[in-house]
Amino acid sequence: MKLIVDGDGCPQNARKICEEYASYYNIGMVVVSSYDHNMQGDFETIIVDKGKDSADFKVIELASKEDIVITQDYGLASLLLAKTYAVLNPVGFEYTDSNIDKLLMTRYLGQKTRRSGGRTKGLKKRKASDDIHFEEVLISTITRRIKNAENLNELI
Repeated sequence: MKLIVDGDGCPQNARKICEEYASYYNIGMVVVSSYDHNMQGDFETIIVDKGKDSADFKVIELASKEDIVITQDYGLASLLLAKTYAVLNPVGFEYTDSNIDKLLMTRYLGQKTRRSGGRTKGLKKRKASDDIHFEEVLISTITRRIKNAENLNELI
């Protein structure tokens, strides 16, 4: 199991929370980003070209069934739901089969409005409560993954 962070869209606070718990639980962490988002820390960094969706394609390539991916990108999350153990948003919720369609539709409608010359509200400013929610969801997901692995080992 490893944490894979979409570095191009993950707030610094959330990345630091991931780094803290990857170290605490002794699991690997990989941050994938384009070269203009160079990050350093106690994790593996994979730098990709600046091209559109380059980091997303690399995250998809790296991800496996045991991994937890952190991204704000709804499209990337939708592609990873069936491929990974869990996909988390740094605001503090887990993407699921039951919420992804609504999220994608909201994104589509916003894009449509902007293309036609309209305006949409930007992202809300990150609050301290977002960090708390994200930390809770991350811990819960990691411990659930560890427990599932232990139960699987008991069956073998």
